[in-house]
This record gives sequence, C-alpha cells and structure tokens, in this order.
Amino acid sequence: MAFPVSAIASAATQELQEPVLPSRATGTGDLQLTFPDVASWEERLLEMQQWTGDYEKWKQWNETWRNKREPGWVHARDRRVRPDPPEWLGAECAEVVFQDNEIVAHACRLWAEWNEDERVTQVRQQTASARTQHEAPTKTVWWEHVHLDALWPMTQWSGSVYGVLGVHATIDVAGRFQVFAAPGAILLNLPKGRSDREWRPATDYGIAYRLFDFTMPGTERRASLHVNFARAWIFAGPSNVMKTSIDLAGFSVTFKKAR
Repeated sequence: MAFPVSAIASAATQELQEPVLPSRATGTGDLQLTFPDVASWEERLLEMQQWTGDYEKWKQWNETWRNKREPGWVHARDRRVRPDPPEWLGAECAEVVFQDNEIVAHACRLWAEWNEDERVTQVRQQTASARTQHEAPTKTVWWEHVHLDALWPMTQWSGSVYGVLGVHATIDVAGRFQVFAAPGAILLNLPKGRSDREWRPATDYGIAYRLFDFTMPGTERRASLHVNFARAWIFAGPSNVMKTSIDLAGFSVTFKKAR
C-alpha cells in the first residue's frame, strides 16, 4: 500500500517542530591526587633510627647510673639528658597503615615507653628483670652445697645422743630437696654407762630440705638454713653401749656466693 507524499512530508515537519530538552556542560571539579614524598619519608626513617639508637643507649646508662653518680677522671660526670623523640613521631604512630614497617613499629614502642611516667617505667623494668632472673638457670659453685651441721638430736624421744658438729655435701634433687652426695662426718656425744658420756665420731647419710635464706648477723653474707634427716654409723670406741647405727635429725647452714 502506498502513502501519499504529502502525508510523509507533514509528519517529518511535525517531528522537527517538537521542543528539544535543554542541555548544559557539567564540570568534574578540581580532582587533586597527592603522592607521598619518598625523599621526605626516607629522611623521617633515618631520624627515627637515630632517635631509637640514642634512646636505647640512654636507657642502658640510666639503668646503671639512675641512683648513683657516674665516676669521671676528676669528678663525677654530668647526668645524661633523655633524648626527645621527633615532634611528628606521635602523629605517625597513630597511623595504623605504617605499623607494618618494623622501623616505625619499634620507634612507636619506644615512643610509648618514653611517654610513660618514670616510676611506671622503673616498675616495668624491674618486673622484667626479676622475671628474667627467675627464668634463667641458677649457677652455683661447689662449696655452696657444703653444709655445716650443729645440734642434731637423736630422733627417738628416749634418745640422749646429740650430733654436736659435722659437715656433709649435697646435690639438688627437686626444688628445695637435696640428697647427700657422699657420707658426711659428724661428732656425736652419747651416753657411756649410766652416768657418764663420751665423744664418738660417726659418718652419716640422708636427705636435706632448704627452709629459707637469711643474712648472717653482723655481716652481709647470705646463707641458707636446712633441716636434715640422716642415719649415722658410729665408729668403734672404748664402749659398746650404743648400737652401731642411729637416726638423727638436725639443722645445717650453707653459705652463698657473694653477688
């Protein structure tokens, strides 16, 4: 079917006369991209390393000379001044994004310590030092295990035997418990007949338990008090009133190495 030319022309004219929607240009604004200054950041890292090194050296000095004067050639040296961190370090430590950098993380730990109260820092350092000493293996010398014995009575209630003076050596077993390393020697006072007494040497072997440490009166020497349980074998003598072996209990003292 054919359309008249006049109708087609009329439709085209009507389409051209319809209103067109207005349009305008839209700006994107001033978009600014910033990039970190690599040179400036490297300078800050160097400044952090310099400060952390100076601060750690000051900490070592302060732990040694906090409560006493450091001697010099003629007179005592002046006290060292605690180095201040860079002014920008506090803000840098607040940025979580940089905490994966070991240099920054270490500097921030020292910065937090630097901001602590001095008393809090001392308590924390003393606690860490005490923990380290507790966990570290204790080294002793051989004579710290040599016991001086005194006042060893016979364990039976009816006994009248006394260990007056003796010596023995021990080795540690577990905790405060010790065992005689070898038979010790002790001087006994025991009955001889009904009304007489005599002195007899004996050898003994047993166990010891450390009670507590103390300072010897009138000195600064540290010592430990032990309680001992042992069996003593009496050497042959002029009388045979007592049996050859008896059980004794008593105290002993060991001396510690000067610290």
